[in-house]
Amino acid sequence: MSNANKGAGIVAAVLITLIVAAPGGYMLGKRSGEKAASIDTAAVATVNGENITKLDIYNLMVAEQGASIVDQIIQNKLVDQEAKKNNVTVSPAEIDQEIAKIRERMGGEVKFQEALTTNGISLEQLREYQDFRVKVTKLLKPQITLQEEAVKTFFEENKSQFDKRKVHARHILVETEEEAKAIKTQLQGGADFAALAKEKSTEPAAATSGGDLGTFGAGAMLPAFENVVFNLKVNEISAPFQTDYGWHVAQVLETTGTAPTFEGSKAEATELYIDSKVQELLQPWLTELKDKAKITNSLEKGDK
Repeated sequence: MSNANKGAGIVAAVLITLIVAAPGGYMLGKRSGEKAASIDTAAVATVNGENITKLDIYNLMVAEQGASIVDQIIQNKLVDQEAKKNNVTVSPAEIDQEIAKIRERMGGEVKFQEALTTNGISLEQLREYQDFRVKVTKLLKPQITLQEEAVKTFFEENKSQFDKRKVHARHILVETEEEAKAIKTQLQGGADFAALAKEKSTEPAAATSGGDLGTFGAGAMLPAFENVVFNLKVNEISAPFQTDYGWHVAQVLETTGTAPTFEGSKAEATELYIDSKVQELLQPWLTELKDKAKITNSLEKGDK
């Protein structure tokens, strides 16, 4: 794998991680209303005939992270109560729609499932968080002023998220700018790219690949690498440029798709802009709800 490559599927994995990392730890407390019969005696495991009970687990959780878990469940309750007060509901069809959007942004079912598996997240957990996320969005969206210029700025600052293009590229990686300039000169003089990569590139795989990176989409490589490669014409050889790994000379062999435009991505950009604003508002809003609520919590000093 290329030094320039951050790893296949990393964008999908990061997206999943961000999606389910709800402020307040929503996932942990979702099933807090389930009945737990005989929690003190029910065995979940045995060691040489000696039971490990649900109470043993409960006591350990309370000792290690009980206060934070209770606080998370309190926040979930506050959100549910606020939704009920404002007649805000989320239907299964709405959750289906959100899951479909995530699947599409990740590039299909295979990558979607890989991301879930990599991050240890079940589809049920993801659905539960989408219920939370859509509910919070409905509650906070009235506080967001939607201006086209702000959405356009958001689009420009996050353009790679809307870029569906794929390129087939190759590169030669060296340590210094002087070496990269020399390689650029040799290529302009007719030198064979693959042969030069095998001879000069410090990327280990280049010895057999000739610097060929294969076909990849936006987000698969380092931003500094993509900023150059995704702006090259087919067969154009780049000027020397630097990333964290050294100096590169790159060439695009094939491009599919077209560069994203604001008008073409406006609907998606607006949705993601609203999501970003909801995330900004969420924690202060949760804190405000908590400050106004009457809460008793035996694991926290000084009950409200």
